[in-house]
Amino acid sequence: MERKTTKKAVQITLIIMIFIVIISGLGITYYRSIELITGGLLDKTLSFQLHTLLFLPFLLILLIHIFFSWLWPKKG
Repeated sequence: MERKTTKKAVQITLIIMIFIVIISGLGITYYRSIELITGGLLDKTLSFQLHTLLFLPFLLILLIHIFFSWLWPKKG
């Protein structure tokens, strides 16, 4: 895989994970509103489980993103 393709894949994955972490965090705090918005799909228990399970993968993707930015800085 090319460097540019790899960086783009990591960026997109990180954006998706950030979105899921934020929504699951809101699902823990404002569970009634998030349940209503998601049609009952994301309740407080599932939000907490998602938020907990995504911590290490989110941290790994974030570190990879930082590492790529440090290893291959933008030119120009």
